[in-house]
Amino acid sequence: MSSPGGPGPFPLPGDAHDVTEFVRSLRAVKVWAGDPSLQVLRRRTGVATSTLSDAFNPHRRRPPSLDLVRQILHACGAHPSDVAEWEHVWRRLRERAVATDEPDVVPRQLPPDVFGFVGRTHALASLAQQPEQAPATVITGTAGVGKTALAVHWAHRIADRYPDGQLYLDLRGHAGDPTISSSAALSLLLQFLGVPSERIPVDLQLQIGLYRSVLSERRVLVVLDNVTNAAHVRPLLPSGPNCHALITSRDALSGLVVREGAARITLETLPAPESRELLAAHLGADRVAVEPDAAAALAELCAHLPLALRISAANLAGRPSQTIAGVVRELASSDPLGRLHVVGDPESAVASAFDLSYRSLPEGAQHLFRLTGLVPGPEIDREAAAVLLDRDPHDRSDPVPELDELLTAHLMFEPRPGRYRMHDLLSLFARRQVGKDPSGQRDAARHRLLSWYLLNTDQAAGLLFSSPVTENYTELELVGRPRDFASSADAAAWLEAELINLTMAITDTAEHGPAPFAWFLASGLRGVLYAKASVGQQLSVAQTALRAAEAGQDAKGQAMSHLSLGLAASSLSDLKTASAEFEASLQHSLRAGYLRGIELARGNLVNTSLRLGDINATQHHIADLLLLFPAEMTPNKVLVLGNLAMIETIRGDHAKALLLATECLTAVEQAGATRLIMVLKRGLALAHLALNDPVTAEKLLLEAHSIATEVASDIDTFDILAGLVLVCVRTERTQEALVWTKPLLELLDRGVPSYAGDDWAHAAVLETYLAAGLLDEGLAIGEAALKKYDNAGHQLTAVRVRMRLGQIHAALGSATTARHYWGSALPYLIEQKLPERVVVEELLNEESFCGKNS
Repeated sequence: MSSPGGPGPFPLPGDAHDVTEFVRSLRAVKVWAGDPSLQVLRRRTGVATSTLSDAFNPHRRRPPSLDLVRQILHACGAHPSDVAEWEHVWRRLRERAVATDEPDVVPRQLPPDVFGFVGRTHALASLAQQPEQAPATVITGTAGVGKTALAVHWAHRIADRYPDGQLYLDLRGHAGDPTISSSAALSLLLQFLGVPSERIPVDLQLQIGLYRSVLSERRVLVVLDNVTNAAHVRPLLPSGPNCHALITSRDALSGLVVREGAARITLETLPAPESRELLAAHLGADRVAVEPDAAAALAELCAHLPLALRISAANLAGRPSQTIAGVVRELASSDPLGRLHVVGDPESAVASAFDLSYRSLPEGAQHLFRLTGLVPGPEIDREAAAVLLDRDPHDRSDPVPELDELLTAHLMFEPRPGRYRMHDLLSLFARRQVGKDPSGQRDAARHRLLSWYLLNTDQAAGLLFSSPVTENYTELELVGRPRDFASSADAAAWLEAELINLTMAITDTAEHGPAPFAWFLASGLRGVLYAKASVGQQLSVAQTALRAAEAGQDAKGQAMSHLSLGLAASSLSDLKTASAEFEASLQHSLRAGYLRGIELARGNLVNTSLRLGDINATQHHIADLLLLFPAEMTPNKVLVLGNLAMIETIRGDHAKALLLATECLTAVEQAGATRLIMVLKRGLALAHLALNDPVTAEKLLLEAHSIATEVASDIDTFDILAGLVLVCVRTERTQEALVWTKPLLELLDRGVPSYAGDDWAHAAVLETYLAAGLLDEGLAIGEAALKKYDNAGHQLTAVRVRMRLGQIHAALGSATTARHYWGSALPYLIEQKLPERVVVEELLNEESFCGKNS
């Protein structure tokens, strides 16, 4: 039906088969209505511009909410009958999505409701009276005043209002362990909501956008515990109108109250009657009734602080023969700083209370409890516990029962199966306790744990990256042996679970020694972090290791650390810095006589010169590098020969490239080097494609894609997807090519780099868009990519983009612009003697084209 908003009939979704078609029809409505800006639509609908923008995103997995669709339609002048038609199609698509989607796991992450929660009548009443439209409720107060207990208790009360889930995250803002940053917290929250870790962007603003988009149509309660300040928590606030954040912090978070309209509850210490009630809940009403004066005295000694009261009561409950009066005498006769700490520094008060619980443990559990104070990160598993206790972690008949004793005593908890953690105050207490052990015993246990971390890291990385460990650890005198990883996936899972422990071990050993562990662990994680495209962690780990190596004037450690910094710079497409770091690594390796470092530094200089597009220099570097290798096919030699095969493909000698890549692949297949097999199959596939054998090329790429998925390597997936797009578009399967471009564009948007220096991603996308007739979209993507590659100095990749931008402009009839792009590509092609020179010269010399005007 036609409406006054624009010419022609009002756009309808018709037989939209998927969300993409539905959203495109919705965008057509906006155009029909005069293409009002998002700001204009916001004024008409009252809906945030970010939500409106997301509604028009054709890459959505599900259609926008029905209410939002109605608001947009009404704002654009739809007739009621038009709206009814839209509603009918929306419901059909939604039913189809529900029928085909995998069932979502609704997160129910609230900790158990606090046992013996009493009082807080006024605070609970205030929470009940908070306006529902407030985006967040802040619970503030001094440390140990019961903020978390109240938040968890209240969250359980209102959980049924949020059927789509309840999230819980302790941000450790005021804790002994490092604070969880806003970016790290967003990554965790997104994973809690079902977003795979590989789809989570590095950039904080992109993380915020994804988080708010995921929550925009859900009813979810988010409990954010132990926040540092307003800036810390602001990115974590859900923007959906049906979500709510429940926040605890020592800080008043006035900024959230002023800017975001958050409600706020401030907790004070308990009144005397509620202190007595809390003790009775934990000790039993009869026991407190027998000693009312002593109970009152204990409450006073605890300053009516709920955490101190609870810990004192729990310890007392574990000593049934002791009286309340006896505990009062113990506390009163101890160091008076203990009472002051209860009031002003709850860490000490908590340590005193935990000491009673700790002393009630069996000797073996006490020993393990102390040893957990040596763990640099927040968690351990049973294998690490066995290592600390100097037992065989490979012995499945030893379940480490001491862990279960700690769990039973509530001195540890199990946040997920097989992972054991302590509250940050308990961790602090454990560190203090282990400090009382003889230094020789303590140092030996710590050395066992660090050896376990390093041996496993190298074993896992070697399995993932097909590069057996060749480092000499003589100076560290490692003990034990690594895990027997069942598969590459098993190795990847171990590294993922232990990553925070490993990175914190690097920091710990860099500061407290033995310093070589810092750079060896950082070196072991180098490939893992690079494959994950985790630039922030790459930089942090490498810089920490470098500081330790420089402080110790260790040339080998500096070589390793500069190599890691070079890879981080490569991930950021900062090739100038990467070259400088690799050159520094080379010089330190030469000074140390570190042969593996020399190979790696020169190999990465080869890769960097290839990324820069200096094919002539790359060929010379490879020739020099091959002189360093023995006659047999080592993994590093295979990588260099694989680069040489890539150069031959770029030069146009595809037969030579095919022969060389096949020889390399045969060698690594015999050795079972999984990741090298994947890399070489991708290179071999491009050679087959250039020789007009797309069938073999596609088979190789699909096999490589399977491996990349297994080892969770984004950078390899990137190159393989680009190859699959090329195969499909060059065999006139444009729709299949478009399907492959979607995950490729997602990786590009996340800033994931190519592992191979021969980056075809954007060129493949542009070829596909040209074949699909998506010319305007191709121009937008191509021009942005060209700017990026020019700025980064990626000459070869930039020239490929220029050539395809010229083709798109030619298809649009813009001859002058097309000639400009081709002409600007020609000097580089001539300089590097590349076969595309002939293609470009023919395009520029075509008489039929020369006469056209833009």
